[in-house]
Amino acid sequence: MTNEHTHAEKIVAHFKELLSDEELRCIDPGHFDELALMIEAAIDASVLDAQERTADKIMQLANDVRNLAERGH
Repeated sequence: MTNEHTHAEKIVAHFKELLSDEELRCIDPGHFDELALMIEAAIDASVLDAQERTADKIMQLANDVRNLAERGH
């Protein structure tokens, strides 16, 4: 089980706690699984975005260092 899955399941479990017994009976359990998958996808997308931004910053830093080295600084 991935961390994203663990977090998604915790969020879904918390959401279920907010619902009444009647509301829980009205919602197909499969919908909670779908909700967990959507949460996982959102977490994965956020992590990927953060990794891409970090990679871009590292690439810019490497270019800056190269430019300084080429200029003899």
